[in-house]
Amino acid sequence: MNPLDTLIREHVVPVMKAAGFAKKGRSFRLTAPHGDTAVVLVDADAVDPEKYVFDVSAWMVPLPYWEFLHREFTKTSVPNASGALATFPVVPPRGVAHQPDDDGHFRNRWAFAEPDTRDVCGRELARVLTEDAIPRMVRLLDRRTLLEETRTNPNDGLVRLKDEVISRIVLRVDDDPVGDLTALIDKAEADGLFPPFAAWARERLACRAAKES
Repeated sequence: MNPLDTLIREHVVPVMKAAGFAKKGRSFRLTAPHGDTAVVLVDADAVDPEKYVFDVSAWMVPLPYWEFLHREFTKTSVPNASGALATFPVVPPRGVAHQPDDDGHFRNRWAFAEPDTRDVCGRELARVLTEDAIPRMVRLLDRRTLLEETRTNPNDGLVRLKDEVISRIVLRVDDDPVGDLTALIDKAEADGLFPPFAAWARERLACRAAKES
């Protein structure tokens, strides 16, 4: 077995399974009762012939945005990171970082030598997932929390992948007053909002209004 897959099996799978995540390959998925999904991806980086280097990232996939992206499909596939509205890296402690002194993206890379430091790296990854990344993802599965944190704290590693208007519509389309969202969509469309997105949002609001009447 690939040493990275061994690390995942021995150290990552137990903590992710305990938190309710389902595994597929090197990805893990947790779906909330309202359908939004948190995804964790482990990606190998072939950048060092002497070490196994990899990234770990978290992706927040709101169900409304996934359904917009798949609106023309007769069968909706299982949500994955391609439908994420926000993401953040799971950053390694210095002792298991590939480039601990880098002040950019490369600081996010984990690394171990096989077999000398694999277990050390795996234990640290399990700890960071348990103490930080998993609780953060669970918190961000609340749409209001995700919207607020991508507005107010974008430099804490959490990256909003769409602009604030699209994020607001996606994350509040099922909850905010219909009139307020309709006004927001009208203004955004006048400012150049993607017409298919505006049409989808209006249709979703109309269905919701019909159910609530």
